[in-house]
Amino acid sequence: GEVYDQLLSKIRQIKSARDPNNPLILSFERYMWDSRVHSWSRFLSARKGNVPEAMTMIQGHERWRNDFFPIDLTDPNLQRVLRAHAVSEVDIGEDDKAAVVYIDFSKLQQMVGTDENSLLNVVQAFVIYTETLLSRSPDPRSPKTSQFIDLTGVNLKQGFRVNLLKKLYRTFEPNYPETLERMVLYPVPKALVSVVNAMLGFVNEHTRK
Repeated sequence: GEVYDQLLSKIRQIKSARDPNNPLILSFERYMWDSRVHSWSRFLSARKGNVPEAMTMIQGHERWRNDFFPIDLTDPNLQRVLRAHAVSEVDIGEDDKAAVVYIDFSKLQQMVGTDENSLLNVVQAFVIYTETLLSRSPDPRSPKTSQFIDLTGVNLKQGFRVNLLKKLYRTFEPNYPETLERMVLYPVPKALVSVVNAMLGFVNEHTRK
């Protein structure tokens, strides 16, 4: 198929270049990053080695996947979030750093209503980018991503939609354990420091560390 043709083209390109600084290295992995073979260790670590709790967690994740997917990419409300780049990807240009999911929080607050469907579209966009970036991880046994939450333009007068972050976190934490390299909220105005610290109270201690 197309992927196989791209692989062959890349192999030919590297071989013909004969660049000692860019040698041809082939690594074949039978299982994808989200297969049980690779994901089990992450769920087990998230539950600190407790096998029954890890089993419960991974079973809950599998039920969530069955209910959540497939995502209708033609949904006009989801398209609106994606076209506005309210949730998108940031290429930091460093191969040894995890890819970054970018969240423009001010833009989301302006776009998203209080209804569940509106929040669902944001979660869908977030999951699309999270899944895409994790699938690109060079090592499917230890996929990583980072999150940058841009608070530019967010102020107390505008309000702070904590429910938005809670919704994203409550989707990410039980379904993508041990895949977050770092989460950055920036810039945080002085007036919002206490609000942000209180807000992060819903993040479990293991993840915060």
